[in-house]
Amino acid sequence: MPMKFCTAIAVLLTLVIAQSCLAEVKEFKCVAVQSENVQKTNMRRMRAIVVVPEAHLLSKEDLVDTAKAAALDLHNQSKMQVIVVKLYPSKDYAEFFPQVLDMTYAPEAIGWDGKPAATWVGYIADKMPTEREMFRIRTWILEQSKNKQTILDRKQDLAKRMDIPVDDVFFPIFKLVPCFMENNG
Repeated sequence: MPMKFCTAIAVLLTLVIAQSCLAEVKEFKCVAVQSENVQKTNMRRMRAIVVVPEAHLLSKEDLVDTAKAAALDLHNQSKMQVIVVKLYPSKDYAEFFPQVLDMTYAPEAIGWDGKPAATWVGYIADKMPTEREMFRIRTWILEQSKNKQTILDRKQDLAKRMDIPVDDVFFPIFKLVPCFMENNG
C-alpha cells in the first residue's frame, strides 16, 4: 500500500511540475506593419514589429509561443503568404536596438523569396539583455530623444546615473541564433 501511495504522489507531482513548465503566450502588441505584393514571385508578404513588455525576462519557450501567436493573428487578419514577426521588449527599443526574436510563418511553405521553405522558422537572441542592461538602454533612449548631447556626454550622464565608470557603459550586442523550425503546421 505505501508503495502505491508513493507512486501516486510521484505521478501527481510530475503532472503539476509539467503543467507549470509549459510555455505560455504573453500579451503582445503589434506596433508597426509593412506589407507588400511582389509581382515577380506573386507573393503577399508582411513584416511586423511586435512588442512584448519585459520580453527580456521571459523564457525562450514563452517568446517563441508569443511570436507564433502574433504571426497567426496577423495571418488570420491579412491572409498574407509570409509573415515575419520581429519581437522587441518595447517600442522605443525597436527604434535603436535589434529584435530579441525573429519568427517567420509561411503557411504554404513558400518563403520570403518565393522558394520552398519551412512553415515556421525562428531565431532568438543568443543572450537576453539583463535588467541592468535594459536600464542602460532605457536611459540611453531617453537621452537620445533629447538629442542635445554628444555620445560622450550621454555616456558620461549614463555612467553618473548608474554610478559606474564611463568605460563600463556599453550595450548588449547579441546575435540571433536558430531556435525553432517546423514544417506543415
